Amino acid sequence: MVELLKIVAVALITVFAHILVKQTKPEIAIFISIAGSVLIIIMAVETLNTVITSFYSIFQTTGVDSSLLTPLFKIIAIGYITEFGANICVDAGASSIADKILFIGKLVILMVALPIITTVIDMVVALL
Repeated sequence: MVELLKIVAVALITVFAHILVKQTKPEIAIFISIAGSVLIIIMAVETLNTVITSFYSIFQTTGVDSSLLTPLFKIIAIGYITEFGANICVDAGASSIADKILFIGKLVILMVALPIITTVIDMVVALL
């Protein structure tokens, strides 16, 4: 809970600084947004470690092949990186580029998900 409050505080400070600087130096405001976003991501790494540990525990408990964790984590990372990049483009006023980033991100997620899809299909076929 305290970690979330810290992250929200950094976000609010970043937004406030962005608004103030945007009025006089709009070209610098985007860098303030990027720096604040990167700081927030760094602060969230501890929470991410907890999530990864939980996934490992779930996979061990259920007996699901742990080799599926790598593509799963890649998919999650691709999703966050794609969203982060697209949001930066939108903030900079380049929403058409943001749309392309989101499209390519979805294609890459589909490509990385193919081993998971194949494994799930094999498991369903084995049950039949």
